[in-house]
Amino acid sequence: MGDATPGSGDAVSERTVSNVDVSNVDSLTAGTLGFRAYRAPRRHGESLIEPSFDSAAALIRSNRSLLQHQPFPDAGLRGRARRKLIDDALQYTATYRSVDWVDAESLEEGLPPILMAGHQPALFHPGVWYKNFTLSRLAKQNQALAINLVIDNDVASGCSVRVPTVDRANGSAGYRAVPYDEGGGGVPYEQTTIHDRELFDHFDRQVKDAIAPLVKNPCITEMWHHALHAVERCGIAGCALAQARHGLEGQLGLQTLELPMGAVCRTPEFAAFALSILTELPRFHRCYNDAANHYRHAHGIRSSAHPVPNLAEDGEWFEAPMWLYGDDAPQRKPVWAKLSDDHLVLSDRDQREQRIDIRFPQLAAEQLSSLASPDFKLRPRALLTTMYARLVLSDLFLHGIGGGKYDQLNDLIIQSFFMIQPPQFMVVSATLRLPGIEAVSGESVSGETAIRALKRAIRETIFQAERFEQQVELNPAQVSRKRELLAEIPPPGRRQAWHDEMTQLNESLSRQTRVIREKLRSELAEAEKRATTATMLAGREHPFCLFPLEYLQQSYDSMLEGESETP
Repeated sequence: MGDATPGSGDAVSERTVSNVDVSNVDSLTAGTLGFRAYRAPRRHGESLIEPSFDSAAALIRSNRSLLQHQPFPDAGLRGRARRKLIDDALQYTATYRSVDWVDAESLEEGLPPILMAGHQPALFHPGVWYKNFTLSRLAKQNQALAINLVIDNDVASGCSVRVPTVDRANGSAGYRAVPYDEGGGGVPYEQTTIHDRELFDHFDRQVKDAIAPLVKNPCITEMWHHALHAVERCGIAGCALAQARHGLEGQLGLQTLELPMGAVCRTPEFAAFALSILTELPRFHRCYNDAANHYRHAHGIRSSAHPVPNLAEDGEWFEAPMWLYGDDAPQRKPVWAKLSDDHLVLSDRDQREQRIDIRFPQLAAEQLSSLASPDFKLRPRALLTTMYARLVLSDLFLHGIGGGKYDQLNDLIIQSFFMIQPPQFMVVSATLRLPGIEAVSGESVSGETAIRALKRAIRETIFQAERFEQQVELNPAQVSRKRELLAEIPPPGRRQAWHDEMTQLNESLSRQTRVIREKLRSELAEAEKRATTATMLAGREHPFCLFPLEYLQQSYDSMLEGESETP
């Protein structure tokens, strides 16, 4: 979710998708919708907030007005879900950091606007972390409550980080994989139990040693104090990483609450939302698949798996945009559903199946939420996660670049299935280089120029060797003869003898420039190594825990000040 629709200020009364007005569109066939292509900032210290930082107040007002007319059978769903969200987030966050900044009395009087973001509990790059700082700043400026969803139902990609490091002996750079646990990923973050505490406990030291040639004081040291306390509470890597990062944010003064998606999914309110889709799954199928097909066509995407696969159908069974798993079998499996008389049957078509009486919606929601257990975890897929966050839980959602691109597909689904204009969202990202590496990005550009020049020179030693007669001794008669041939090129159809002689001269002169060519090839190898090192070190996706904390905070503050001052 992560890494918006254009527009700023008060000009948000009509819903737009990427500058294309869809306020009067009632079907996907009514016209071709445009899509916004978000791109990461290229330069160090640049940020992206779109729509603009100062448009947040207008977006909140517009979204709150829109969502007063709820598209759900249960008119009180949004209010109850938001109240439950705040209570649960307060209770959860208070287990590991202070929530004294929350005005409890004002919460009793009414619910404030809720600004929300979300991300997997991973050690992501500084451009992603910038979103959390923006979330806190926007909430303060708009008298709102900031809540970050920990997307612990996504699959962990592994249990290590790639640390860039430099060989002091030869100056070459490479990556070192530093694990915080044994094994790999493959299961949802909420299932990533720690297998090797010794490895986990010393992870910060291993990272610090690996990054030492480049960074002397990475914030992994301060962060890992929080992680070691967190792992004692939960024993789950994903939980520990998220709480450690959030604890560090509290240390920096960020005023946000957090709540894992797994906790959100155990509520009757989420169950009611899920049932609003599951009980109309055939129609949702059409809306979902039509939107996905439209998105692929608009972007020229040939793969049927991107941005999401279409939902499948098998007789009376319909695939739902959800997952099922549990502690006994932690690998995610698709949810399949069918209607049978007055019951909804949910199954992973393997070892889990449940029947829900849907004659009375409120009782059905309570029954579905009561099924939640360590071995029956019903979780939304990515699009459904942000759909619930945007339609039910929040007044403004902050995405990263990837989430902003793909959630425009969600806009089409929301519009088609719920028949409302989707609430707007923001896209937030930034680019930060490792300290002292900012100049390397320029070196990388100049290095590429040098590489092109060296490759051209090497080619010239083969086909234009005479250009090097001042640097190496060449046969003067051959050089002279080649110039004569170039001055008298025969007309087409009569060049065979000319061509044969020219080829022989080039081959002979090329042999005479072999020493220069070998020297140029050696210089090319060194230039390519330097360019590779520069490109790697100047990358924007190194984990934030490798950076000095003060460096990150000062960079974020500077970017946010610049955003809030942008006219």
